[in-house]
Amino acid sequence: RTTTPGETKLLASEVYDILQSSNMSDIDNVNEMNYRRRKAQFFLGSTNKRAKTVVLHIDGLDDSSRRNLCEEALLKIKGVISFTFQMAVQRCVVRIRSDLKAEALATAIASTKVMKAQQVVKSESGEEVLVPFQDTPVEVEQNTDLPEYLPEDESPTKEQDKAVSRVGSHPEGAASWLSTAANFLSRSFYW
Repeated sequence: RTTTPGETKLLASEVYDILQSSNMSDIDNVNEMNYRRRKAQFFLGSTNKRAKTVVLHIDGLDDSSRRNLCEEALLKIKGVISFTFQMAVQRCVVRIRSDLKAEALATAIASTKVMKAQQVVKSESGEEVLVPFQDTPVEVEQNTDLPEYLPEDESPTKEQDKAVSRVGSHPEGAASWLSTAANFLSRSFYW
């Protein structure tokens, strides 16, 4: 009551500007968080409804022999799509079918008798939290008929005298029908 209408209007506009600036920064923070969330979901492949990604912290995963044991245990589980190891932090990122439970992975790793798995999840504040699995084993459907890997040594080429070649080809490097076709395609289509 002691201020004039002009002073009241000036104070009100200052309060309004302060509230607007804090509101705009909140909106910017929310937009940035939504962008990060969408970006992270893109790379994790969360749009694929038939697969999900599980991050495991594996106690006892310290050398290549234990890694091989873990690989064998994970390969036997029906529904495991792929996995990668981060040996420095004892982690394994496993891509699995959406109907497979993460507890099945922990059961398979515990079956090695030398390693134990915990799931890594992010809390609401963005920090990683280790969630232990229950000690009761889960029924795991196993791949029993795994095919053998092909041998890594290359087989020698046989009967080299029966290779296909054009009759009357020009050994001095004249244009062949293949290069003519390639040139036609590259000129015809917009790359």
